[in-house]
Amino acid sequence: MLPIDMEIVMIVSNLPSKLSELSKVDPDKAIELMQAWGDGKKGVKTIWNDANNHLNISNNNSKGENGHV
Repeated sequence: MLPIDMEIVMIVSNLPSKLSELSKVDPDKAIELMQAWGDGKKGVKTIWNDANNHLNISNNNSKGENGHV
């Protein structure tokens, strides 16, 4: 039996909700990542990292100068 990478299991189980969260701030980016995943053009780790990075950028851009909304 092959070893199971629990990080991949966690990513695959949480990726749909992460993409849903992203779709609320940048629908085009969320669709781009879903298509890349579905078409097999990017691995789940890459898509996970891209989604998180984009959400972090979006969250930082929505904060005021002192870090508060």
